[in-house]
Amino acid sequence: MKRSVFLAIALMIALVISSFATVTIVMTAGAVGAELQVLQTQIKEFMQQNPDIKVVLMPMPNSTTDRYNLDVTYLSAQMPEPDILFLDTIDPPAFADFLVNLKPYFTDQELSQFFQGAINNDTYNGRLVAIPWFVDAGILYYRSDLLQKYGFQPPTTWDQLIQEAQYISQREHIQGFVWQGAAYEGLTCDFMEYVHSYGGNILDENGKVVSDSPQVKAALQTMYDMIYKYKISPVGVTTYQEEDARHIFQNGDAVFMRNWPYCWPLLQATDSAVRGKVGVEVLPEGTGFPGVHHSATLGGWELAINKYSEHIPEAVKLIKFLTSPQQEAYKAINAGQAPSVLSVYNDPAVIKAVPLFKSLYDVFVNAEPRPKSPIYAQISQVIYDNVNAALTNQETVDQAVAKMTSQLKQLLGQ
Repeated sequence: MKRSVFLAIALMIALVISSFATVTIVMTAGAVGAELQVLQTQIKEFMQQNPDIKVVLMPMPNSTTDRYNLDVTYLSAQMPEPDILFLDTIDPPAFADFLVNLKPYFTDQELSQFFQGAINNDTYNGRLVAIPWFVDAGILYYRSDLLQKYGFQPPTTWDQLIQEAQYISQREHIQGFVWQGAAYEGLTCDFMEYVHSYGGNILDENGKVVSDSPQVKAALQTMYDMIYKYKISPVGVTTYQEEDARHIFQNGDAVFMRNWPYCWPLLQATDSAVRGKVGVEVLPEGTGFPGVHHSATLGGWELAINKYSEHIPEAVKLIKFLTSPQQEAYKAINAGQAPSVLSVYNDPAVIKAVPLFKSLYDVFVNAEPRPKSPIYAQISQVIYDNVNAALTNQETVDQAVAKMTSQLKQLLGQ
């Protein structure tokens, strides 16, 4: 009896000592596709390499809005957990005051391994408040078989896309170009690609509203003309979201489509009418203005640290592990998510598993963030409501740009 009591006491002491020696980190996580399963494997490896750190995953809803609301709850309550937050690319400015500045924890050399656009996106008021984990960007899908049939090359300008889409769609009796025109976040993403491609912007680097410009008007006019003047996009595109456009293109009913990389494996599925007939390219650039260039709206997800966390050094260690080239490659191969680390795009194993990533490298290099602001959600709504109003003939292009500018200035107190 005495021996058993002694052993029990000894076990309790050992457990207490162990609990003091082990740090527990709580990390929010997504669960789309194989994402959570892959992360669980990575976390297991991390804990094997770091037996003094335990990582607990907190799966989050698939809805970006629901995730955002939960993060607001955690951070506004100044809770020390979760330690690491899994944020949408548009979230860092909104949460910046509640996040750790990661600049002191990363060398310039470490940061240079990432896409510069993604690092810029995660920097707010001079503070690096998140690290890019995987990236996303708008891309142009095209029917490679049809372009070849009619002797065309993938378009490099919007004017060229219009010409090719008109020519082919009239002869094939299909739509020329489908995209996201409904009044929601996706339209802001699309619109910003046109604006940037014409050398314009909505907010300048100091946060000043600069949307009332010839470049912004040209961008919106191009979108409008695709529907009503050149008729390469159906009037119904003003109600389309991502999946609406994908279904039309995947059924073989459009020449071009603007969408995200997630479409690629679906377009190559056995039930796809365009399997083996699709190419991808960087989105076209505008014409007629200084500074025109190819642009894609930056998407993706980031890792950030709750400033109320009691385990910041350990959290930094985990983020560095997850964003190392080895783990980025593992995630790319097994979860199909585009790496945020540049060197991974030269990894033969990654390119073999997902050949599309090789083609997308230039797209991600040119990806540009949406307007950065703590009140981005309100800014985006002003943008997509007015753009959609112009596209549905509720306002003229000039009226929509003027109203958008006025509302943005009022919203931002300018």
